[in-house]
Amino acid sequence: MDEQSKFRTALAALSAYAEQKDEKLTKEDVRNYLKDMELDEEQLRLVYAYLASKRIQVEGAELPKAEAQPYTEEEEAFLRQYRKDMKAVRHVAEAELTGLFARAAGGDAAAQHLLAEHYMDRVLAIAEDYAHRGLLIQDLIQEGNLGLLLGLGTLPAAPEVSGCEEYLEHEIHRAMRAALDVQEGNRSLGEEVVEKLNKLADSITELNEDLGRQVTPDELSFYLDMPLEEIERLLKIAGEDIETDNSKEDKA
Repeated sequence: MDEQSKFRTALAALSAYAEQKDEKLTKEDVRNYLKDMELDEEQLRLVYAYLASKRIQVEGAELPKAEAQPYTEEEEAFLRQYRKDMKAVRHVAEAELTGLFARAAGGDAAAQHLLAEHYMDRVLAIAEDYAHRGLLIQDLIQEGNLGLLLGLGTLPAAPEVSGCEEYLEHEIHRAMRAALDVQEGNRSLGEEVVEKLNKLADSITELNEDLGRQVTPDELSFYLDMPLEEIERLLKIAGEDIETDNSKEDKA
């Protein structure tokens, strides 16, 4: 396996690990997963930036400060009403949480409902961390509340407060990330195809000039490190008239 492939494999493993940790890593986590890469500090900063683009936070990582993005008028109106509603919900004293978690884990609907109210402000705080990434804040909160309710319905039997709170936070994070992933996938599929088509067109022009003849799909596949089947699909989309070996044989 070449260095580039090893790096991609290590990054994939690191990203999978981050998912288990609610997208929060330490610098030590990053170094451990990339220890065979011998990266310097500048290269590590690029890795931190890449992870941040994937909504993975690295504790203590120095990143360029992004300009604060304002909420839309629709989001602002929703947030005002949501914060107003939160003032009327019930909050639970710390001493009562253990008993409530035990009852909720046993299927007590009243306990689950009270805990859902108690964690409304936490859902808001987490949603604000994921804001401006493709979904409106109200949609993030809705997904987070659904994750919270699902988490309350599947609480671990052990009633320890710290364990239950961590479990609920994980479910809230997971629900919001899943919604963002769906949104990002729907939005970026067309962009990805356009990017590949542009890269293909540039490569065809470059290779035709270098070779002094028309490049073949096989040569493009090797040059772009892309499966031949994908090259052929892209050529059909682009309407490029490049002869394959088979087509040459048919003409013979």
